[in-house]
Amino acid sequence: MDFKTFFVKKVMMSFFISITCISAAMAFIGMSFEPETRFGYEAFLSPLIFGALASLPVLVQYSKRELSIRQTVIRKAIHFLLLEVVMLSILYFLGLLTSVSMAVSIGISILVIDLTVNLVLWINDKRIANEFNHALKKLQNDHI
Repeated sequence: MDFKTFFVKKVMMSFFISITCISAAMAFIGMSFEPETRFGYEAFLSPLIFGALASLPVLVQYSKRELSIRQTVIRKAIHFLLLEVVMLSILYFLGLLTSVSMAVSIGISILVIDLTVNLVLWINDKRIANEFNHALKKLQNDHI
């Protein structure tokens, strides 16, 4: 797959799915750890910024050729580790992590969001593959 296709299909879809999940995670973690805190309109930018930062490690999974299952698993593991390190480091340096339990909750949220993004992307890829297979079967049946 060329880089432009990869970027549109994987990185952009990952971004949009991530910002949805990040918004939900921010709401639940915020209500749990700092329920009295109120934000202004600038808080609406946080999911966009964190979604963009979360989409950057997806580039680790890019390859011009088809990857083996082992290579795919290794790249996904590296992606997840990079994602955790990048997100938790940024939150730590911004002073937004106020306790270990909050860091653990955010780490688990990152895992859940990453799994959700991968599940949605897999469902989309499976749907497209099924459409291709159906079209190929129809083409075969029409020519026989």
